[in-house]
Amino acid sequence: MIRKMKRSFFFVLLLAAVVSCKKNNGDEGIPQKLPEPKVEEHGTPQGTPVVKSIGPAGGSIQSADGNIAVDIPAGAVSAATNFSIQTVTPTLEAATGPSYRLLPENVQFQKDVKITLRYTDSNLIGTNEDDLYLAYQDAQGYWNREIMTGIDKANKKLTAQTRHFSDWTIERVFRVEIASSDRVLEANEQAMLLVQYQDVKKGTNQIIQGVWVPDKNIETWFATGPGTFDNTKHHKVNYKAPASIPKTEEIAVGVRIRNLVNRRNPDRPGNTGLVIVQVPITLLPAEYFVWEVDGTMYFANSTDGTRVGNNITLIGTGLLGGLNITANAEKGEGKYVTGSLQEDKKIHVQLGFPQGTYTIYQSTIFNCNGKVMYGAGSMNIEKFGRIGEAITGTVTATVYVPGSGCNLRSKKVTGKFRIIRKL
Repeated sequence: MIRKMKRSFFFVLLLAAVVSCKKNNGDEGIPQKLPEPKVEEHGTPQGTPVVKSIGPAGGSIQSADGNIAVDIPAGAVSAATNFSIQTVTPTLEAATGPSYRLLPENVQFQKDVKITLRYTDSNLIGTNEDDLYLAYQDAQGYWNREIMTGIDKANKKLTAQTRHFSDWTIERVFRVEIASSDRVLEANEQAMLLVQYQDVKKGTNQIIQGVWVPDKNIETWFATGPGTFDNTKHHKVNYKAPASIPKTEEIAVGVRIRNLVNRRNPDRPGNTGLVIVQVPITLLPAEYFVWEVDGTMYFANSTDGTRVGNNITLIGTGLLGGLNITANAEKGEGKYVTGSLQEDKKIHVQLGFPQGTYTIYQSTIFNCNGKVMYGAGSMNIEKFGRIGEAITGTVTATVYVPGSGCNLRSKKVTGKFRIIRKL
C-alpha cells in the first residue's frame, strides 16, 4: 500500500507536467517550442551559516558539511570582507545535492574566485558525470548554467571561476526520473521511467527546466538484466520485472540519447552526440530484506522471522551490516511505532552499519543524563502469515549511536521485507 501511494503521487505530478505540454506530430508531451526560463523563489536558509573575514591577502572558506569550498586569491578584495556560506533549500528542479548561498552578494571581485563543489555516487543516480554542471541563481531569480564548469572525476569535484556570489548548486543536464519506491521490484512489478533534459535559452546561460527528451532523439531504452519494456523509443516507458527472480539482483535501466544538446563545455566528453543515463533497479526474490541508509541500498543474505508469545523478531543479515526489528504485539498485522517494548504495538530497531569499525545504531538510547529516548519511526506489517508463510511490510526509523560528549550521531533507515516465518 505504501508503495502504491508513493507511486500514485509521483504519477499525478508527472501527469500534470505532461498535460501542460502540447502534442507535436505524435510526440506526446513534447512542446512545439522550448518554454522560456522561469523565475524561481530563492531558497530558504537552513542551519547556521559559516562566516569568515578575508582581506586583501586572500584566503579560503568552506561549508560546515565540507561539500563546498571557496578560494579567494590575493587582491580579490581591497579590504577585510565578511564571506559566508549558508545551506538553502534547492529551487532548481534538476539540482542534485545541497544548494548554498554565498555572500557577499552584489560585490564584484577584482579577481576570479574559485568555487569547488563535491558530488557523490548518489548524486549520479539517473544522470552521468559528464552532464554535471555548476549552476547559480541570479538576483532576478533565473538559474544559469556555468558552461565552463571543470570536473575532477578522480576526486568527484566540480569547479568554476566567478567574480560574483549568489546561490549555487549542481545541475543535471540529463536525468532519468523514477519513483523511489519503483527502484525495488518484485516479480512482475512495473516501474515507470521518464527522461528529461535541461536546455539553455539561446544567447544566454539561463536554464530552461524540465523538458521531455523528444522521442526522435531517443535511440533506445535498455536493461542490463532481465525484464521488458512496453516501448523502447519514448520519453516515458514502463519497465516490467521478470516473472521469476531466483536471487536479489541489481541491474541498470537506462536510455541512449542522440543529437540533442549543443551548448556543452568543449573540454567534456560526449560532444559526439551520444548521452547515456541510467538508474539502478533492484530485483527481489520471493524472500528478501532490503534497507537504505544514506542513499545506499543494502541486501540481506539471510533472513529470519519468528514470533514467541507477543514478541516478534525480524532479522536481515547482509555482507555489509544488518537490520533487526523487535516488536511487541498481540496481533501480527498493523502499524507499529518506536517506543518501549513493554507496550503493545511498539518496536525497537537496530542497525548494524559499516563505517570504519562496525557500529550498532539503535532506536532506543540513553542520553548523557541517563534518560531514555526513542528515535522517530514506524513499521507496517501488511501480512503476517503462519509458520512457513510470509511476513511482509515496511519500516522507517531514526537510529542513534553515542557521539562525543552529549552529542548523538544518527542515521535514518528505511526498509522493506518479505520474510518466511520460521516460528
